[in-house]
Amino acid sequence: MAKSDTDKVDSIIHNKPLASALCRSIETARHSPFLGNGRTKRAWNIFESSLNAASRDIEIHPLGKLFRRFIEYGPHNPDEPEAMESDGKTILSDPECGLCVEFIFSHMINRFKGELAELLALEPCISLVKDLKRKKELPLAAKMCWGDTIKERRWIAKSKKWGNFAKGADELMVEKHGTKSVVVHGVAEVKSMVIAEAKAFWQISKHIKRLSGGLRLASTEWPANRVRLASGKLGKKLKPMFVKIMVIPSSWKLSREWSSEKTPHGRQLVFPKPTEPPVKTTTTQLDHDSWCIKLAWSEEALNQASYEMTFWYMSQVGKAIYEKKPLPKGWEYMTPEEAGYNAVKMMLYYIPLRCVSKRQLVRAIKLYNVYSFGYPLGIDGKDMLWPEDFPDKTN
Repeated sequence: MAKSDTDKVDSIIHNKPLASALCRSIETARHSPFLGNGRTKRAWNIFESSLNAASRDIEIHPLGKLFRRFIEYGPHNPDEPEAMESDGKTILSDPECGLCVEFIFSHMINRFKGELAELLALEPCISLVKDLKRKKELPLAAKMCWGDTIKERRWIAKSKKWGNFAKGADELMVEKHGTKSVVVHGVAEVKSMVIAEAKAFWQISKHIKRLSGGLRLASTEWPANRVRLASGKLGKKLKPMFVKIMVIPSSWKLSREWSSEKTPHGRQLVFPKPTEPPVKTTTTQLDHDSWCIKLAWSEEALNQASYEMTFWYMSQVGKAIYEKKPLPKGWEYMTPEEAGYNAVKMMLYYIPLRCVSKRQLVRAIKLYNVYSFGYPLGIDGKDMLWPEDFPDKTN
């Protein structure tokens, strides 16, 4: 029997309620007449597109090749002396190990987390746009565009010129006049972490400034003189024509409860099944032209799912490796994908034993703990965790 879209998403993030919320948000937006892009794809296809976009971003990153070497060859054995240089092809030097930890922690996890937040934001943002149109605070012709289809030019301060197009705002409310011009009626900034209102709106103001350098939506480009920010009258009344929306997650924490069960290959930690959020998504008007949407899902729930997505990506890299080379001794019972998972944990175990900076050591330990003992138990640990830290609770 074919898997549902929710089941497919759940197989990667391992949180059924969150997977359901993501698919519902995508489907709500997809069937809305106010969405300017992404309406032809099903929920899984759009989630997969986000997954692939993040994966491509990782692969083309300057440290992408280094990460693949990390999975395939890893660091030097802990008993070997410091290794400050490498051949650039196989085993990583100690400085390269540190760079790889930073890449996983600061880039990969945050990249996946950002994708999750943007997908969850679709449903409440569409609802707000619908309400603003009903109140005639947005024109009926305005559409909501989102994601990587939005490109704005970078401002190069040194040369005081506009540079190439790069990722733009998370969402824009636009009214296109063919290919002649486009009117921007609003900007939404979606954050995957809880931040101050002032910081979110400062980032929105930066996007507004960048619009003066031109705009690209999918394959259509408008030069600066054809991009206009909305202002003036709408109908017979003066209305706030430019809307600013910040989207942030909630702040509730995940349960730290656990038990254990016996498996053919040893004892395994068991966590409570993920549940629905304890709160609902809320939309609050902050000023005549600005709103704050607080998602039902928390920063920590998004963190956990992004760790799972990163681990999934790492396992896929490992799978590709072990489909072409023999499995290590003792791993013969594993599939190539399971071997990929195991390789990740093994390499992360070795890195804290190598010569890396204190910051990189802390981050390597956190990654190892989470991927070996689960997010709820691993994320708070400052030292490497061991099975003995979790006494047997099997029946």
